[in-house]
Amino acid sequence: MIHTHWRKICIVTLAVLLLLPLLAPAERSASAADDETVLNTGFEDGTAMGWYGRGGVEQLTAIATAAHSGKYGLEIKGRTQSWHGPQLELTSVLEKGRSYTISAWLRLPEGAPSTTVSMSVQQSTYGRDNEYKALTSQSISADKWTKLQADYVLTDSLDSSALYFEASSSANASFYLDDVVIKPTPVKAPISIQKDIPSLKDVYANDFKIGSALLVSEIADPSGPDAQLLEKHFNMLTAGNELKWDATEPKEGQFDFTRADKIVKFALDHGMDFRGHTLAWHSQTPDWVFHDNKGNLVSKEVLLQRLKKHIDTVMGRYKGKIGTWDVVNEVIDPAGPNGLRNSLWYQIAGEEFIEKAFIYAHEADPNAKLFINDYNTEEPAKRDALYALIKRLQAKGIPIDGVGHQMHISTSYPSTAAVDAMFSKFADLGIQQEVTELDMSVYSNDTDSWQTFPEDQQIRQAYRYRDMMNVFLKHRDQITAVIFWGKDDGNTWLTTFPTVRNNWPLLFDAQLQAKYAYWALVDPSQVPIEPKQAKASQGTVKIDARMEQEWNRSARIPVTRPDGTEAGSFRLMWDAKHVYVLADVNDTAVNGKDSVTVYLNDGNGSKPDRYVMQRSGAQNNAKWAYRSARTDNGYRIEARLPVTNNQLGRELALDLVLSDYKGNQPTRTFWSDTTGAQNSSTANYGKVTLEQGPQVATAIKGTPTIDGDVDAIWQKTTAFTTSRQVVGTGGSVAQIRTMWDKDRLYILAEVKDKLLSASSPNAYEQDSIELFVDPNLGRTPYFEPGDDGQYRINYKGIESVNPADQKSRLKSVATVIPGGYRIEASIDWPKSATPPTAGQWIGFDLQVNNDDTGNGKRDTVMIWNDTTGQSYQNTAGYGLLQLQ
Repeated sequence: MIHTHWRKICIVTLAVLLLLPLLAPAERSASAADDETVLNTGFEDGTAMGWYGRGGVEQLTAIATAAHSGKYGLEIKGRTQSWHGPQLELTSVLEKGRSYTISAWLRLPEGAPSTTVSMSVQQSTYGRDNEYKALTSQSISADKWTKLQADYVLTDSLDSSALYFEASSSANASFYLDDVVIKPTPVKAPISIQKDIPSLKDVYANDFKIGSALLVSEIADPSGPDAQLLEKHFNMLTAGNELKWDATEPKEGQFDFTRADKIVKFALDHGMDFRGHTLAWHSQTPDWVFHDNKGNLVSKEVLLQRLKKHIDTVMGRYKGKIGTWDVVNEVIDPAGPNGLRNSLWYQIAGEEFIEKAFIYAHEADPNAKLFINDYNTEEPAKRDALYALIKRLQAKGIPIDGVGHQMHISTSYPSTAAVDAMFSKFADLGIQQEVTELDMSVYSNDTDSWQTFPEDQQIRQAYRYRDMMNVFLKHRDQITAVIFWGKDDGNTWLTTFPTVRNNWPLLFDAQLQAKYAYWALVDPSQVPIEPKQAKASQGTVKIDARMEQEWNRSARIPVTRPDGTEAGSFRLMWDAKHVYVLADVNDTAVNGKDSVTVYLNDGNGSKPDRYVMQRSGAQNNAKWAYRSARTDNGYRIEARLPVTNNQLGRELALDLVLSDYKGNQPTRTFWSDTTGAQNSSTANYGKVTLEQGPQVATAIKGTPTIDGDVDAIWQKTTAFTTSRQVVGTGGSVAQIRTMWDKDRLYILAEVKDKLLSASSPNAYEQDSIELFVDPNLGRTPYFEPGDDGQYRINYKGIESVNPADQKSRLKSVATVIPGGYRIEASIDWPKSATPPTAGQWIGFDLQVNNDDTGNGKRDTVMIWNDTTGQSYQNTAGYGLLQLQ
């Protein structure tokens, strides 16, 4: 999925609406079960057998064409909304404490395009409103029948329950359903936690609290394995949903603390601190809070009165029991007024509701620590907006004690450098910082889905957790708690968001057993080595220990110490007979024995070659060569190493070791094999793929007028095109021309597009171009503040910029022309940077978004260079633009 990051403003808001699900993966079941089937609807009586349309407009008919087996199956048609579909009441057939396997067969009518169908359960417990639990989803087609199957654990007594199917991405799709079967799962061995492994809370006892979110259902048996795991590893708890407004005061003045009381009592009984989440939030807040009985928005005075009463009642009940509160949650939107989300809270009361919430909370419990909490706080624009808000609150004397960083992250995003910068940003405010909702999705997009958790991904996740924890430890003087958003993979909201799929984001699996991710935080030696991966760009350089511009074609590869700090970095290039290495080492303490050692195995069956290059030496012969030079931060090695039969796409095994001598004793930092076994085994060498490298274009010096007309000077430039596919097949293509002067970069893009559309409310789904610019060629996995930017202009000239605070750098004019549209634009160079000079290279890319059918959906994406789909947040894949 492209530009998921831009959608997080709405996506993550929706995400935290979702409950930590109680369903568990198929292997987790400790409840008794019988062999009999409790439900089997095969529609053989020629009726819908109790199934009905969720929306009341669907047509459900038993017909022969819809049969998977037997004579009849159920045809579902007449859907007009994505949530429409067949539903069947289950209340009378399910029992508390039982685990069930639910299966069904689905197919599309002949000729229908493939679509995704989800199987879900709607249920109500404790007299609460309906909860929706997505069990599984799959793409189904007209060519064959597809079986959907999932396990469902009923942990609470039911008020009501229903099974339903929907095609959320196809509001009008018809489909067939047959052979829906529900039966108890086979009896499995009781779950038992590992009692002899180190407790997380003890490992980090001198650093910060280690906490977990939970739902009350997880401690339904206060002496069961779920409760045991919480007690063993965590010394702080937070309620996933039980203290939110819709749970505590669903109707005005009618408070319900049944579930919250149980969680708080469990924490107190086990000597755990408790964190209250949350008091004022735009989501999971009942509609009555903002409206009167006629449906009109209430006045600011009424809203603040309701806020005060709610805070007084909730905090008053737990005064002295809950020591920390998220007072306001997710109020930041860098594109919003004054950097704030334009929620109903803000529309009615402005920024004052935030101020009053903290004042009311402090009055309700003067001893409680009061936090502001938000997501994506590592993103520069959001981080800076949050920082500015806290500064304003402090200037007014508003009692605020801390900032909470949710940290819903993935194995690919964000970078540790961005997280490090996040904590550093708030260090001068004199407040506490906490990681409040940590989990790590194993996916880098919204479309991948795995049935099992691949071993390599388990290892990757483990090292990412280790790297993040190293950042947390670096800031242990400011961080008071690290809270995971769930204790185990069987209790995570990520199985239903952003789509229904398996996910394994936490430290313990669904059987409550420690994963590699746990061991990475406790004893990394228990985690298998993750061989590194890198790419070498095609090219040839002179060996002189200088960084020629040609080296910009290759990405910088960091070499990190066990504590996460960087010991150095290197780049790789190749030609038919050689691999070239440029290594920069961070070591200002000069010792002639300091060295860079490269181990290289080109796969010809021989032993790996070992090349030792000292900071004080040089080598130059027919076989190999290297030169060294002093740098401001240490020293540089540039080398040419022999390799036979190099060709595009080939994979080499390579490792690199930095040796830092103190006297005669070296400290070694390894790039890939951290066991130091390079001399005896190539198994954990890094894998280096030989690639062509980024595309390169030139920008001539010149200053056109940005008015939509093609000045004559544009004809002096060399055009290049968006020829690489990111999404779909074919699509609109842009011809690009570029110029530059001391003040800005200029772009002219002419797009071939037969049908122009801006019908989607989402800017990224409208016909548009996106300019990606990395002026300092940092090639970082995150946007560097004030430097990198994403600039989108649709064919109507409507602009959107990421980060939002960079919008003033963009000037553009859009013109509809025969067969498409033209965008002429300029982007100012960063104000804090030195003006560019001729010969300099910058990172650049251009993407074309196309709604091919005019239905409001982006069908194709073409780009000049970076096909990863990560250009909106990662500059490493951009093409290169040389300023002439």
